[in-house]
Amino acid sequence: MELQKKWFVYMDDHHEGPFSPDEIFQKQKAGSVSKDSYVWCEGMSDWQMLEQVNELKSALQQFQPAAPATPAKPTGTLTAKLEPTSSYNVRPKTPVAAKTETATPTVATTPRQKKPKSAITFLVGGIALLIVLGFGALAVLSRTSTEDTHSLIRPLLAKILDRAPILSPLFKLTPKIPEAKTEDLVDLEFAMIGNPDNGVKIAISLAHGDPNRPYFYVATNLPDKTKFDLYLIGNGETLLNRLSFSTQSTVTTKFGLGRTEVLLAVGGQPIPKGEYQVYVVESSDQDETIRAQINSFTANRVQTKTPAEVPTGTKFLFVRTFFVGGERDDTYLTRLKAFHEKVKQSAEREVQELRQYSDTLQLQYSALTADFGKISQAKKPTQAHKVAWAKTVATWQQINGQMDQTIQTWTKETLQNEFFYGKTYELIKSAYDAIHKLFNIESEYMSKPQDKDAFDIQHGKAVSEARDALDLLKKKVDTILNAPKTQNGLPTREGQ
Repeated sequence: MELQKKWFVYMDDHHEGPFSPDEIFQKQKAGSVSKDSYVWCEGMSDWQMLEQVNELKSALQQFQPAAPATPAKPTGTLTAKLEPTSSYNVRPKTPVAAKTETATPTVATTPRQKKPKSAITFLVGGIALLIVLGFGALAVLSRTSTEDTHSLIRPLLAKILDRAPILSPLFKLTPKIPEAKTEDLVDLEFAMIGNPDNGVKIAISLAHGDPNRPYFYVATNLPDKTKFDLYLIGNGETLLNRLSFSTQSTVTTKFGLGRTEVLLAVGGQPIPKGEYQVYVVESSDQDETIRAQINSFTANRVQTKTPAEVPTGTKFLFVRTFFVGGERDDTYLTRLKAFHEKVKQSAEREVQELRQYSDTLQLQYSALTADFGKISQAKKPTQAHKVAWAKTVATWQQINGQMDQTIQTWTKETLQNEFFYGKTYELIKSAYDAIHKLFNIESEYMSKPQDKDAFDIQHGKAVSEARDALDLLKKKVDTILNAPKTQNGLPTREGQ
């Protein structure tokens, strides 16, 4: 009986056996084998349907169960020495239809035979696994590391992405920055990718941590240790409790990313809350080695009118608008409206004051030039001239005593921060100083003898300077009086 266990039967998607004819007969009765099932034994060149094997026809004639769906013919042929086993789970090639008598026999294969893997295959697989694990660890580190740690791996990340940009979704060139907005991180990431030969890129992001201690991140694809100057210039109509504010900081990039210091006002106070234009330009203090590198790159300047605080002619210029100091919420808008109402009242008062100062200075100039003009016609002042001049001096001192005390309190800082028309008040001060200088020259001439020709040259210059200062002041005041209101209802600060 054991000698008859030589038949293999292909069932579903695998072959089983060896079986004896009696065992195949039992499987026929169970319905798992039919006349269309493929069988094979040692010595056969290929698989054949059961009904085509003469030795098994008797078993087929004794039992004819309903045939299941015709299975595909296996392609391989078993040739190895048969060993008794219940089942082989090694799947052979997909069976094909039964071959004709003229078909070429296929090469026999052993059911359990497997091609051994070479040492090179294992080595290549191991290296590939290490590379995948290494990339995975680097990807996790790039997304979770802090700024200092990230700066250590950033050069490697930049090289990988420069050679394989398709991997950019896997790695992050920016460190974990919780205080930065997601869309800003995307901008920073984009600016750091790519060769500057193909276009210089610059991006900036505001850190949204402590609103009273703001700072900025700057990203670029320019060389390592590139320096930028950052100018923060406030929009006067949006600033809270200030009419203007500006400050400056320098940032040095480390492998494409840099951070400014915390930006504060004088005395360590928070900068005014409001909207700011942030300008980023190449630093005037650029290292010469870096400057030599970036000089070869194409200029990258946004088309915008740069304010006086920003140097003109810089090769690289980037600008973006930020709201600094917190949220633009209802509380801010309420406080801003109250501040603007206060500014409107102050501006109206200043306009009247500026007109009064301008008219007073114009009268003083006219009186001085008229009184001294009569005296200067003589070769030298007479006693009558000196008496008349003494009256002029008394009038001058009476008018200018209080004015002088007030003007001396106008520092540059107070005019900038506490006056709506601070620049025009500076013109008042300039005109006053010019007239005062003229008065002193004329008084000195009356007190002691001088060379008439030399004096006339000095006096003529002083008269011209005073007249020009008064003309500029008058023009400015007229401009203020005729200037339109802003969208917020504030008076226009022409030339401020």
